[in-house]
Amino acid sequence: MTLLYQEIIDFMLISGKRIRTLSGNILDIGIKKQYLTTEDLNIERGLKNIILNNKPSHFVYAEEENEIIPKFTNDVWVIDPISGTKTFIQGLPHYGIVVSHISNGIIQFGAVYDPSAEELFTAYNEAGAFLNGKRIFVSEENDIIVLNISSSFANKSIEEKVMTELKDKPTVFNTNSHAVNLCHFACGRFGGNITLAKDSFPIFAGGIICREARGMFKNFSGFDSLDFNDRMFWGGNQQNSKILSEITLKLSSQML
Repeated sequence: MTLLYQEIIDFMLISGKRIRTLSGNILDIGIKKQYLTTEDLNIERGLKNIILNNKPSHFVYAEEENEIIPKFTNDVWVIDPISGTKTFIQGLPHYGIVVSHISNGIIQFGAVYDPSAEELFTAYNEAGAFLNGKRIFVSEENDIIVLNISSSFANKSIEEKVMTELKDKPTVFNTNSHAVNLCHFACGRFGGNITLAKDSFPIFAGGIICREARGMFKNFSGFDSLDFNDRMFWGGNQQNSKILSEITLKLSSQML
């Protein structure tokens, strides 16, 4: 699978360098949904072709044209062709191209490329996480929590409760790609994160990168094993994990 992973990475880098020149100068062509560009479609189709040409029995689950949730977990590829399309359209950092490979329920590979910063994050199951080829780890000294809420997150009540729970904690809020924010935690720029997402496409790659960087990453129910229908996630270093676990389990129980 190593050669296929590298082919995927090469395509992500080429695509990222191209779309960097288009950021802030591309139209939203979304009709059924807001924030869709021709590049979202081009990248998703290109990645799908690479995967199926190499592994025709594999399943592609992707945001734009391949949204059917797989009913099995052996060899599923999860793709967000541009995570943070709104940010990309606006010409702002940080958006990303995101790919992960799940085999028999275990995330084997994840890659996130942030063209605006020319940063490629990768991770391989039980083999580490990397930024531009150099090993990365979470910071045990950083106590800052980044709160990342999708503008399309469906539960405003939970959103308000999360913000209330974090009001006395060192917290920053931004509109970066979910996947890019998770990578920023993985390389030590934050000490933890809470993500409230509209979908899970960018999360699987971000999750394995966090874990392989020796951080914790779970859904709000406290499970390591992520589901395609999950929408709420947290990650933390040792310092923040206990705090975030207590907050998210509390909020999760309120939704039952």
